[in-house]
Amino acid sequence: MRWIVNGMVGLAVVALVGLAAVSGSLYWQRVETRGEQAARDELGPLAQKQIPTVFTYDYKTVERNLTEAYRLLTPAYRREFEDRANSDIIPQARQRELVSQANVVGVGVLEAQRNSAAVMVYINRTVSEKTNRDQPIYDGARLRVEYKRIDNQWLINYITPI
Repeated sequence: MRWIVNGMVGLAVVALVGLAAVSGSLYWQRVETRGEQAARDELGPLAQKQIPTVFTYDYKTVERNLTEAYRLLTPAYRREFEDRANSDIIPQARQRELVSQANVVGVGVLEAQRNSAAVMVYINRTVSEKTNRDQPIYDGARLRVEYKRIDNQWLINYITPI
């Protein structure tokens, strides 16, 4: 008789642990799904606002323009972007008197998780320099913009031309 009671208690414990595991799994799946949906809802408009800040500058104010862009980047990507800006973008902008204006014409979320996502951004850029102010160069590009959530703020983790 005692072994029947022990068996029933053991079975109840196993059932309770199994139920807790299933409940926890369903709860976590719900958290992940809601986080993914929130990322999808936030990142389209955010990319549309942020990407022109990264790609728009004037040779007279290029350092200030890029400083505004730095705050939109993750610390790791900020260092890489800042190195490239100091070695290529700023010197060329000053030497050639470049003015770059970027407009986002389309955005689509490629993939999203709770704390990271990738967005496809279509931009049109107009670049003029001192030798062609009357005839600027028009350029269209597709960019894969990877985002990472740090301290509850979406930051650009990497930008890849496609």
